[in-house]
Amino acid sequence: MMHPYFAAFYLFIFITVETIYANGISFNDEPIVHTKLGIIRGVQQQLNGTFVNAYLGIPFAQPPIGNRRFALPEMIEPWQGELEAQKPARTCYITPDSQFPQFPGAEMWNPPNVYDEDCLALNMWVPEKHDGKVMVWIFGGGFYSGSPSLDLYDGRILASRQKTIVVNINYRLGPFGFLYFGARSSIPGNMGLMDQQLALQWIYENIASFGGDQNKITLFGESAGAASVTAHFFAPGSFRYFRRAVLMSGTIANSWAIKEKNMALKTSLLLANKLNCTSGQDDIADVNLIAQCIRQKPSSNIQKAADAVSMDQILPMTFPFVPVEEDEHFFKGNLLAKLRMRDFTKNISVLIGSMKDEGTYWLPYYFLNPKMGFQFNHTISADDPTNRALINRAQYTCSIQLLIPYFDGSQLVKHALLNAYEEISESKNQQERLRDGVGRFVGDLFFTCSLIEFADILADNIYGSVYMYYFTKRSSANPWPKWMGVMHGYEIEYVFGQPFRHSHLYAQSQLYSEKRFSETIMKYWTTFAAEGVPNPEWPKYNRVTRKAFVLNDEITGSNHKIDVDVHGKSCSLLSEAQTFTKHRLDLDGNQGGADFSSAVGKLQRSKMRVHRASTMLLGSLDVKAKTAQIFHQLMLSKALIAQEHKGLYSILPIGTF
Repeated sequence: MMHPYFAAFYLFIFITVETIYANGISFNDEPIVHTKLGIIRGVQQQLNGTFVNAYLGIPFAQPPIGNRRFALPEMIEPWQGELEAQKPARTCYITPDSQFPQFPGAEMWNPPNVYDEDCLALNMWVPEKHDGKVMVWIFGGGFYSGSPSLDLYDGRILASRQKTIVVNINYRLGPFGFLYFGARSSIPGNMGLMDQQLALQWIYENIASFGGDQNKITLFGESAGAASVTAHFFAPGSFRYFRRAVLMSGTIANSWAIKEKNMALKTSLLLANKLNCTSGQDDIADVNLIAQCIRQKPSSNIQKAADAVSMDQILPMTFPFVPVEEDEHFFKGNLLAKLRMRDFTKNISVLIGSMKDEGTYWLPYYFLNPKMGFQFNHTISADDPTNRALINRAQYTCSIQLLIPYFDGSQLVKHALLNAYEEISESKNQQERLRDGVGRFVGDLFFTCSLIEFADILADNIYGSVYMYYFTKRSSANPWPKWMGVMHGYEIEYVFGQPFRHSHLYAQSQLYSEKRFSETIMKYWTTFAAEGVPNPEWPKYNRVTRKAFVLNDEITGSNHKIDVDVHGKSCSLLSEAQTFTKHRLDLDGNQGGADFSSAVGKLQRSKMRVHRASTMLLGSLDVKAKTAQIFHQLMLSKALIAQEHKGLYSILPIGTF
């Protein structure tokens, strides 16, 4: 008879082995997983003695090529034999950033692998020990660039150090993912969002084979990736696939993240015209014939035409191919109407936040004209005096003016903003104050303010909690000029543990603190994914106190800082300006400023309708309440608007604002 000790021991071994193989998991050089669709062979990755099983390039959809180009995605079919998942997912078709060749600050966003339309695959990292929670990364890039296979997004450190399964999903970009010829056409728009939804379905249905728990899935993303995550809040077909969300510097309510359907159609016809698939840019006689013509074009030609359309965009931060506001398959209705009615999933918890200097990243790209003064010479030291962007008042005015079309060209608004943002910076140097004011304005307008208002709505409506952060630490690996500060996108390296993988990029004197900071950030993110609370000392967010947990070097010790109403004053001013613009157009019969041509004014107003709609729906529903504040005198007076059109706005005191 077997001794009870040995019987228990063998029973333990038997149960352990059975559990491992029941889940299809093995840990060796080439781990094998048995899924419902077939066998997957991955690759084992090692770093500092820690092992992670990586399954790279797993297809989740039929290749979107041939007749499937521009079509809604279809689930991958079961396969015979073993699927080799040892190479990262291909990057969907894009044009890489060539503005600053060989400059690390630009090249870090350019995928190193093959660009291909056959790209609907995912990368997964499974640590040897974990508790079943899953974090699904949706990358950003304005819906026109990006890849799940960027080195920056390598999930092995996050997975191994935080005992978390990490999955990076892919989706079609640019015209391949967001061309639109009508909700009932063969190119119905939002194909890229449907790619994401299908990837989430694949994960939900198959993650148990990798040891994951389908009820412990958290979505996280940055910029357009965060906008994508929030798009799933409004997509009934996505609700069951996640429980929590981390939103880094983006929501679907950002003005650049969504297009009104008429504007989306107009942009798509511009592309068709450049491909010689229409007789004119407004030719919509048969969209299905147009679609068939585009399908027959080489992918490289389509991408070149998309780049040409992008170059034709008049306003900064206007991306040509992005989600369309209304469809019958993803949103299954109108996004803005759903936002107004608070019709979105409520069974979630959210961690949301922004960077201190969201706007500075965009200045060398959109404001490089000498009249604005933000040229950047990447071939010399980033901190060379010529790269300090010490602009004068004329350049400051020109830079602010570039964005005034978002306010229908209002000179009243322009003067209010010029005065307000000059005083944002604490610098005693006037040129630095002007420079920093432009950066802050860009960040507030396109990222921070609408993100805060979206957080207000979530806090008022979801059943879970909302937590906000404000990221103020600049990485010692940041290659851009120091004046650009804590830039858009530069929290990602800490979330994925880059100081542990690429320590040579960091100042060696700061490496220890950089690693500790990264470890803390990873811990916050994964603790939130597991428990719905990032840290016991982190206050819940609400629209009254608007408390934000400051992410800086202090969090690695026993201290931390709470900010209240981050960027509150400037965001209030922008809200008033946008509300004034809306009311001004209503009073003025929706006519643009006299200094705009009819064609340009029409295009700008089409763009602004979405921008204003998202702003109004985010928290400015009561126009009368808004008129009682800074702009109330202006909004109620047609005479003042008439004065503006005659160039008499200069008689109005700035104190009015």
